[in-house]
Amino acid sequence: MNFLKRCWAEIDLDALDFNLESIKAMCPNKEVVAIVKANAYGHSDVICDKEYYRLGIRRFAVSNFHEAERLREIIGDNDCFLLVFGYINEEDFEGIIKLNLTVTAGSVEFARRINDFALSKNVKIKANIALDTGMSRVGVRTEEEIKEIAALPNLEITGAYSHFAVADGVDGESEGFTQKQYEKLSSLAKTLNVPIHCQNSGGIAFHADMKADWIRPGLILYGLSPNTAVKNTLPLKQVMTLKSRIDQLKVIPKGTDIGYGRTYTTDSQQLIAVVPTGYADGYSRLLSNKGFAAVNGVLCPIRGRVCMDQMMIDVTGANAKLGDEVKLYSDDFKETSLDYIADSIGTISNEVICAVSSRVPRIAVRKGKIVEVVNER
Repeated sequence: MNFLKRCWAEIDLDALDFNLESIKAMCPNKEVVAIVKANAYGHSDVICDKEYYRLGIRRFAVSNFHEAERLREIIGDNDCFLLVFGYINEEDFEGIIKLNLTVTAGSVEFARRINDFALSKNVKIKANIALDTGMSRVGVRTEEEIKEIAALPNLEITGAYSHFAVADGVDGESEGFTQKQYEKLSSLAKTLNVPIHCQNSGGIAFHADMKADWIRPGLILYGLSPNTAVKNTLPLKQVMTLKSRIDQLKVIPKGTDIGYGRTYTTDSQQLIAVVPTGYADGYSRLLSNKGFAAVNGVLCPIRGRVCMDQMMIDVTGANAKLGDEVKLYSDDFKETSLDYIADSIGTISNEVICAVSSRVPRIAVRKGKIVEVVNER
């Protein structure tokens, strides 16, 4: 299977399978709702949706109507549960029926408009009521609002959910806040007699014993920690490896500047490799003079600023040659792991993986062999 070997992201299906089984073992007897929004957290919805479906997952959640359309097309099943978290535009209401979507009733006003549309079509539309228990984001806050939505004749309420604000926090205050959120969800939803769900990745990893009916793993499906400061008892494997190639090699003398802004000057003679990957591919410019790559099992520092389409790395001692593979995100070293990289630039791994751009091919790999190539462009 051919693809442009300039910059590509390998998606390890064996690691994906391992993570799902690990999550199921952590929360046995609970239905899994696979969160595949944002192109499966940058890993390719085409690859991941099909793999989860192959593994028996029949509940999915996405951010918006466009993602829901894609998922239905990818898996070819119009009957499995598909929850849309976000707002749906009026012009897409017909698609709710066509695609058999479950909408989020996050406000009385939106619920009324969906109900009026369903009434005009003489159908019922399935909905999960979102409850704002402490995020101050989407969701209703009172029992009166819940009753008003539940009374709408053309909405079929099939679930209720909330989202945790600090489930990844293990200090006493955070744990107390999460417990209060759960208790509020349980209290508000008790009159509905429907399944409830609230456990995101942090909720699964650190609050596995909650009595909610369904779990909603997102980040942990892809092998990343919801809190890198805490030792994770949930076994996970990083799914994505971002790779590139050595495009050019040059011996740079001591005292030579490298890159835009002359932010790095060699303190010795160095063998510098030009790597055709940059911030347009999603590799953060914040990693300039800070990040590392793995070449032939050697950790190699980035020298100078990361450019739009290229970067320079010091491969002195790596026995490097033209065309050698460069691992930018990998579990080969702590310094190339996604969790470490996110910490080093002051963000979260969600943002790092979602930033991998659409021009980077996603390559599905099983047992070391390529099984699918997905080119967005």
